[in-house]
Amino acid sequence: MKNTSLKLLSATLLIAATSFAQSANEIAKKVHDLPNGKTSSSTISITLIDKNGKTRGREIASYTMKDGTTDKTVLVFKTPRDVAGISYLSYDYPDKADGSTVDSDSWIYLPAMKKVRRVSGSSKDDDFQGTDFTYDDLGNRNLSKDNFAILGEEKVNGADCWILEAKAKDSKAKISRRVSWVDKKTFVTYKGEYYDKQNRLQKTLICENIKQIKGYWSTQKMTMTNVQTNHKTVYEVKDLKYDEKVNESFFTVSALEREQIK
Repeated sequence: MKNTSLKLLSATLLIAATSFAQSANEIAKKVHDLPNGKTSSSTISITLIDKNGKTRGREIASYTMKDGTTDKTVLVFKTPRDVAGISYLSYDYPDKADGSTVDSDSWIYLPAMKKVRRVSGSSKDDDFQGTDFTYDDLGNRNLSKDNFAILGEEKVNGADCWILEAKAKDSKAKISRRVSWVDKKTFVTYKGEYYDKQNRLQKTLICENIKQIKGYWSTQKMTMTNVQTNHKTVYEVKDLKYDEKVNESFFTVSALEREQIK
C-alpha cells in the first residue's frame, strides 16, 4: 500500500511538473508571437548614461517588414555625426518544423570603412554600438535556443505577471539566462533581468509607456541598466506607424552599402 501511494504521488508530481513546463513554453511562444504588424516605421531616441551621470544622445530610423515567414529589420543612425550612417540589417527566421534553430542573418555597415560586415552568431550577445542592448535584443530570439520555466507570479504596475525564465541551451552563451515579467492578459513584458555566464545579475530592463497602437501592443520606452558597470541606455520610440507602406529596397545589403536608407 505504501509503495502504491508513493508511486501515485510520484506520478502526480511528474504530471504537475510536465504541465508546468508546457505552460512555460506556451507563455514563451505567445510572447514571441505577439502581433506587430506587416510593416512598421519609427524614430528611436537613444540616451546613453554613464556611471557619472554624463549623457550622450543618438537617433535611429527604424523599419520592419514581414516577408513571408521572415522578419526583416533595418536600423540607421541619423545623429550625432560620429555615428551617422551606421546601419544594421537583420533577417529573423522561424524555427524549423523539427524545433531546430535557424540562426538569423545580420549585417552592419560602417561608413568610415565603406564596408558591410556580417554579424556572426557568436557576436549576437555583444552590445549594439555602445548601448546596453545586444544584437540579440534587437531581433526576435528563437524559442529553440532556450529552456523555459515559470519561477512564480508577481504584480508589476498593477498587472498580474508570470515570472518567466529562459535559460540558454548554449553553455557558452554570454547571457546564460533571461527572466521576464510577462502580463498574464496581454503577454507583454513589463521588466526583465539578464544574467552572465557565472549566473550573476548583469542587466535589468524596465518597460514603460505600453499601449495599443492600431491594435498592436507597443512598448515605447525601455531602460536597460548594466548593474555591473552602472551604465544605462534609454530607448524611446517615437512616430510609431504600423501597416503603412515602407520601401522594400531598404531591406537589402546593397541598400546598406549605397547608404540609401533615409
